[in-house]
Amino acid sequence: MSGLLEFFGDVVMTIGMVLGLDSSRADWFEALPHKTAVAVVIAMVAGFSTLIGNSVVLFINRVRGWRFAVTVVLNGVAMVILYVVQAVMVALVAPLVVGNAGPGLGTVVRSVMLSSAPLIFGSLVLIPYLGPAIGRVLQAWSVVALWAVVTVAFDTDLIHGLVITLIGWGAMQAVSWGLSRPMKAVTDKIWQLISGRPSLLSGNDLLSGDFFIPLDADFIKQVKR
Repeated sequence: MSGLLEFFGDVVMTIGMVLGLDSSRADWFEALPHKTAVAVVIAMVAGFSTLIGNSVVLFINRVRGWRFAVTVVLNGVAMVILYVVQAVMVALVAPLVVGNAGPGLGTVVRSVMLSSAPLIFGSLVLIPYLGPAIGRVLQAWSVVALWAVVTVAFDTDLIHGLVITLIGWGAMQAVSWGLSRPMKAVTDKIWQLISGRPSLLSGNDLLSGDFFIPLDADFIKQVKR
């Protein structure tokens, strides 16, 4: 039990480190024996919270019980996969910018997953009127966090860190465009198994972080009314 409490304590402290953009504690994080698990948990919680923030769509689509639970889990897993793909993009372009091999793919993956920390507040988008603005602030905060962790991971200055972040983001948009159709097919199949309804979620939505929160035709009709 004490080990589990220590682990979750490290998760909370790591979240605080990222939210505060505190690079002075980077060595503390790298010394953690379970740092990869901490990063994965943060990314999954970010995925859970993002889905909860959009849960009204799931309820309108009448997703309840075990289907809702499975959707939440899939959203967390998908968030981790998204950040792994983004980390690969960063790991490929960063050496070209900074002129060295960098810290290795494992460190880059952990760093990129940590940048999802601001999205643990994703459920706040449920707040009436303020929700959309909160969502935009959280997305911007996440990009700034990515800029910070990339700068620390590659031991470079802010300008080069920003260049790496922007190139990594642009590469993800290219991947989103190139894989949108196959990802759409996979997502449709998963959603139909969960909800029994066709999905209107695009592959671009999936690769941009909007996971398993599709709208069906009935929902569209209700909105138009």
